[in-house]
Amino acid sequence: MKKAKWSLVLSIVLALSLVLSACGSSKSSDNGKGSGSELAKDQTLNLASSADIPTLDPNLATDTTSTNVIDLTEAGLTRMHNNKYHWDLAKGAPKVSADKKTVTFTLRDGIKWSDGKAITAQDFVYGWHRQNDPAAKPAYNFLFAASGIKNAAKIEDPTNKEFYGKYDKLGVKALDSKTLEVTFEQPVPPFFYSILSQPQFYPQREDFVKKQGKKYAQGAENLLYSGPFVLEKWNKGSGWTYKKNKNYWNAKATKLDTVNVQVQTDLQTRVNLYKTDKIDAAGLTGEYVTSLKKSNASEIHTALDSGTFFLYLNQKTNKNLKNLNLRKAINAAIDRDSFVKVLFNDGSTGSNYVVPKGFSKGPDGKDFRGDNPVDGFPAGDAKDAKAYWDKAKKELGISKLELTFMSSDGAQYKQWDSYLANQLEKNLPGVKVTINQQPWANYLKLQQSFKFDIAFSGWFPDYQDPMTYLDMWTTSNPQNTTGWSNKKFDELIKNAQSETGNPSQRWKDMLAAEKTMMADYPIVPIYQSGKTWAQKSYVKGLSYPSYGPQVDFSQAYITKH
Repeated sequence: MKKAKWSLVLSIVLALSLVLSACGSSKSSDNGKGSGSELAKDQTLNLASSADIPTLDPNLATDTTSTNVIDLTEAGLTRMHNNKYHWDLAKGAPKVSADKKTVTFTLRDGIKWSDGKAITAQDFVYGWHRQNDPAAKPAYNFLFAASGIKNAAKIEDPTNKEFYGKYDKLGVKALDSKTLEVTFEQPVPPFFYSILSQPQFYPQREDFVKKQGKKYAQGAENLLYSGPFVLEKWNKGSGWTYKKNKNYWNAKATKLDTVNVQVQTDLQTRVNLYKTDKIDAAGLTGEYVTSLKKSNASEIHTALDSGTFFLYLNQKTNKNLKNLNLRKAINAAIDRDSFVKVLFNDGSTGSNYVVPKGFSKGPDGKDFRGDNPVDGFPAGDAKDAKAYWDKAKKELGISKLELTFMSSDGAQYKQWDSYLANQLEKNLPGVKVTINQQPWANYLKLQQSFKFDIAFSGWFPDYQDPMTYLDMWTTSNPQNTTGWSNKKFDELIKNAQSETGNPSQRWKDMLAAEKTMMADYPIVPIYQSGKTWAQKSYVKGLSYPSYGPQVDFSQAYITKH
């Protein structure tokens, strides 16, 4: 996502924006001290992002930078805030049928688009239909199938000649202008109300989208807005500006008038901007954590979040990477703990698992990592790496191997990429790694086109459930840019998706799916992200949820200083 599932501004400033869709651990900047503070006259927040916005079209957004901007400028039936979902455009909880397969939402009175026209149930129907229309090129619509919405899986399956692309058969309809009915294949899943806060489930207005044509979402002026902010301007490559949306139904909760975001790919530049009061927050890693803890101790915050970072191994266009022993060799070659301690120093922890720690609990009350190995699956060490590599060379009939290692650009990535590439070359004699850094938007294009051997990225959740980390690796999922296909894994995920009425069995199948995946290594997990950031004391109300938006400043404010 979702999303990442999401990363903009703050921890995005950490360069955690350069991952695929969704988020981090819940933490508010208030610390319980800001509620009585006097508001500053100028409610302007200044931030920096390590990446420009790849897209503003909710159909095309797959990364956290795009998703975070859309989260803050648009609205859905629910909105994530302080790690919980709240009813947003929906008036309240829906009516649920006796069999729990139909839910009916009532929209709030007086909800409007930024041009003053009413937001209707039909706008939701059109938005959801567009997300399932192949002609609109949806890149993240698998969330509809993951939610079990009626016919979604069949509509999204190109091999299903009867249903593919027939979005009008999706289990959603407007009963009237204010009433939206959603029908499911199985009982409504436990995470459904949180997933409704994702951009894929937002309303879109048909007349505006069609009038804009190819210009839709190409610039700030080519969108309608329904959320706390509107995008006043977007200067591609240099930054963007939010303004308070006075037509938002809950505008009274929005204290900020303006949020300025400048694109700065270099971490040192962002830190210098923070030190000179040009921006109000900055994500930190490595030496900057140590340095600012000494000089600005009261402004430093740290938390472990829910992002998982890993290497994609492209089996689709690199036949060598189809070899299991080669994939195991790459996995064992990397010293994860040293990687995070030396280069990050920000609360991140080395990992060898798919679903992160401290994210989701099962029916038995245990964390997912409490059922599968707590600290991850055995990764092996340099000795194991060489043994796997020797086996792979014999099986492949090779003595050496050249691999391209793709990542996003940015100064901090040069250090990270060099460390990982050196680990592979050092522990797998005969392997040569060529680093290929790309601007984030181009990275996404190359990844989706399988134009890489190894790609470094990560994933943040779209909703609070292990499935957000698991179903993306099924054979037909568009986010599975590894070329990996495993029938047992696909079947376990399919079973779990159909078992919303049997939580215990569903949980067991998800645990088994992760074990199946980690025995085959289509990816190489590297670390679970933490974040350390510096934040001016006068900035209050910022939220860092464990799913939903990466950074939520919809109710942030500036105190007098």
